[in-house]
Amino acid sequence: MVEYPVEFNSESRVKNGEKKWSLETGEGLQTEMSVPEEFGGDNEYPSPEDLFSASLQTCMTATFKTIAERKDLEYENIVAEASVNLDRGEDTRPVMKDAEINLNVTGVDDHDKAEKVAEAAEKNCFIHNSVKTDVKTSFEFK
Repeated sequence: MVEYPVEFNSESRVKNGEKKWSLETGEGLQTEMSVPEEFGGDNEYPSPEDLFSASLQTCMTATFKTIAERKDLEYENIVAEASVNLDRGEDTRPVMKDAEINLNVTGVDDHDKAEKVAEAAEKNCFIHNSVKTDVKTSFEFK
């Protein structure tokens, strides 16, 4: 049983004039980051926008996986992809307007159970529930 609240931490360090900076999470991920090319950076390192997309996608994957295990849903593999669109909001400032998350789940024998797990995952993916971005998720079971 999870005891709330749960805290997650990260730290970044950047020197003046540098195009990249370091990122370290409390769970031990260490990477370099940069502003995306569209905003004057480069594509050598992930951007905050990349991590936003990855966060939405991996949360849905983790939520589906966790619920599937609790419900004894047998599957072989999950391949998930995400696409997030940055656009201008109503006040003309850039916002992550909408996102599409596609999960292809192979080796599924019980498609009815898989659909129920997918519905529960969409309702319980807390990153999706925490953002203003319009997130649409699709599942394909084979």
